[in-house]
Amino acid sequence: MISLESWQTIRHLASLGKSQRFIAQTLGISRDAVARAIRQDEHSEYDREPTVQQMLGGFQLVVEEGLARGLSGKRLFDAVRQSGYGGSRATFYRWLAAVKQARLERIGTEGASRFETGPGEQAQFDWSPYMLEVGGSIVRVIIYSLIFGYSRRLHFYPSLSENQDSVMEGLEVGLRHFGGSCRFVLIDNAKAMVLEHRRRQLVWNPCFLAFCGHYRVQPIASTPVHPQTKGKVENPFRHLESGLLTGSAWRDWRHLCDDIGEYERQREQRVHGTTRQTPAQRFEQERESLLALPGAPFLGCSHHLRHVNNDGLISFQGNRYCVPTTQGLIRVRTRQGRELRVFDAAGKELICHSIAPAHSLPVIVPECYERLKARRRLSLATQTALLRQRFPAQGVVEEFLTCLLARHTHHPEDVLSGVLQLLEAVPDPVALGVLVEAVSLKLPDPATISKLLARPARVSVPAQASESVPLSGPIPALDVERPLSEYAALLPTMATANVNTTNPERTTPHVGK
Repeated sequence: MISLESWQTIRHLASLGKSQRFIAQTLGISRDAVARAIRQDEHSEYDREPTVQQMLGGFQLVVEEGLARGLSGKRLFDAVRQSGYGGSRATFYRWLAAVKQARLERIGTEGASRFETGPGEQAQFDWSPYMLEVGGSIVRVIIYSLIFGYSRRLHFYPSLSENQDSVMEGLEVGLRHFGGSCRFVLIDNAKAMVLEHRRRQLVWNPCFLAFCGHYRVQPIASTPVHPQTKGKVENPFRHLESGLLTGSAWRDWRHLCDDIGEYERQREQRVHGTTRQTPAQRFEQERESLLALPGAPFLGCSHHLRHVNNDGLISFQGNRYCVPTTQGLIRVRTRQGRELRVFDAAGKELICHSIAPAHSLPVIVPECYERLKARRRLSLATQTALLRQRFPAQGVVEEFLTCLLARHTHHPEDVLSGVLQLLEAVPDPVALGVLVEAVSLKLPDPATISKLLARPARVSVPAQASESVPLSGPIPALDVERPLSEYAALLPTMATANVNTTNPERTTPHVGK
């Protein structure tokens, strides 16, 4: 098994056309492991022993401060031991030697110099918050920006959210907008992408690393407190602020998105001061060098999973939303902090909801239940045909179905299925008599049918019930009022108590009219 970072690096090198032999030699792993990583679209998690860097990475600051004060190795070891280190002395000294060597290499290092990248080589990604007037209210809007270093073509994407989902959404939308990806993406050191970046210690966010592996790109974290590293993506924010955002107001969110898109198209046709060409012209030269994008969007983070309850609803941020599926597990993502997108297991988008305010009523869309209703209607039609096929041209069947639909408006197919199962082994005359009695009691359900069949004597179908009635057309509504004593005939104890003990010849229980 290989680590998540190695898996992402293997997929990136393979997308550049490197052979499996070259990748295996570069990373110092077997060719079989390289082949497995290329085949796997998702990295499989597993447990492993902590590395030396994982054991001692938390004590990096203590050691760096001690080295700056000129402390010896023994005093440094005592310091990390008091801070909670539980490993061996030999392991610590090997790690300390590597730290000292890295510290010596940093001495005399000059600042980064400006350089130009080739076609399809590097993209830069960043975002900036603004307080804008949208729809008559002041709203905090996050604008994400992705720029390709060679062509200087950029894409702005506004959102109301700044969490990890929205950060990866902004980067993904930019890649989809351009139709391809550069081999390297230079990013900031936000926690959504980099957990820790202290001098030469760099710890990536696992979810972001999985995102990069999905799109086969190599991330590069910029130098902390050094914005010149990603100056290409920093500068356009100043132009956007001065050229569009400052002093402007928008009717609604769509108006804001349209204005940002128009501003973006104007900049693509402007001659750039460095390249002396328009970004649109340079992008045509860069298009052939871009990496192809996967067909499905990235849905790899486990916190995107949601369960569908029996009512076809999912829960998100304290509210419930309907979905057009009954499967137990689906994936969800937000868009622009305003919409909730629902995907099936294969990555196909099922529905998109506007995110409701906190503590709102369930968001119900009638179209979500049309397929379920169609399936239930088909099941009801099939079971109705089975009942009519068994008792053709019987008016009591139509009366029973009319009564059942009027009383059981929710899932009538389940009620009818239970009735058919009870009558399956019952003779036809007895079954028709039971249906007549159930209609007269206005209780067309399996519980009533079961009690009627359990009685010692059963009602036979009257002569008028055998008369043929049309199978279509309106059927008179049943409006029969019966005293409560008549319903007591359904109870087995009442049926036994009604036996005439003074006249042994009369043993038939009383049956209501």
